[in-house]
Amino acid sequence: MSIRLVRALGLIAAGTIAATLIGELDWAPSAIAVALLLGLALSPFVHLGEASPVASIGKFALRSGVVLLGFRITLEDIAGLGALTLALAVVVSVAVLMATIWIGRRFRVGQRLATLLGVGSAICGASAVAAAGTTIEASDEDTAYAIATVTLIGTFATFTLPAIGAWIGLDDRDLGIWIGMMVHDVGQVVAASTTVGDTALTAAIPVKLTRVLLLVPVLAILASSSLAKATSAPSADLDAQPGRVKRFIGLVPGFVALFLLASIISSTGVIPDRLADFASDVEGVLFTAALFAIGVAVHLPTLRRIGARPAAMSASVWIVACAATAAALRA
Repeated sequence: MSIRLVRALGLIAAGTIAATLIGELDWAPSAIAVALLLGLALSPFVHLGEASPVASIGKFALRSGVVLLGFRITLEDIAGLGALTLALAVVVSVAVLMATIWIGRRFRVGQRLATLLGVGSAICGASAVAAAGTTIEASDEDTAYAIATVTLIGTFATFTLPAIGAWIGLDDRDLGIWIGMMVHDVGQVVAASTTVGDTALTAAIPVKLTRVLLLVPVLAILASSSLAKATSAPSADLDAQPGRVKRFIGLVPGFVALFLLASIISSTGVIPDRLADFASDVEGVLFTAALFAIGVAVHLPTLRRIGARPAAMSASVWIVACAATAAALRA
């Protein structure tokens, strides 16, 4: 085991323990939310370096937590949301993606940066940005900026949407649906809905994973678009680009399939309560570790270099989408 990996694991373990202890205080939010805040607070002082495995460990912990979450959400819970709700999630995601790209052109935001911001806002935050950035061969600076922007907007949403939803009169189920539609990362959805309760969490996760599933067709479209072709050799074939093909195949969200498998198993009732409780405890630890890793890996200086205009554009689209979706849920 390399020293770099040991240091990354030590940092995440320390952050997870600290967030868990703080989260147990009466005045504190959930440990998952504390972990995200703690990571963001430490990010300017922790110099990870480009080769740091912190982000990769956080992504693995997050996806593992989602799979374990499947043991708490049955197929009956998912079906109970209704086809109309899941269809609305798809419509909202597509609208946010197209609006961000279209408005980005009017704001004179670079086409690749606007695309990354749109994909991150519409689908699944930082992981979608990273996947799209690989597909269209965006610059490291644009990718980092988009990840930082969608993470910060998602963080803001994590702590504000539960309070706003309660204030405008959404019940726990509709508030969970709203959170699932409008919060960016899966971990942030978990953090936000957990503060509301199990009913909100049960509604939020299937809606969010419906958005995650859109990553595959969106990446397929981007891979065949002019953005991807512009940096590819005209005569290049698949055999000449094995790395690109392997990366694209690896982008299929297999953790969603494992989540559904866990949900199917849970629906049969064969999982003993003691084992389900243990899986829930492990799930909480994994989500706490993942949110700390996400927070500490945010590269805040990149925001200052590129400027506020692209971030303001992305935030404006998100605010309008939040208002429209909330109005639809209240109707």
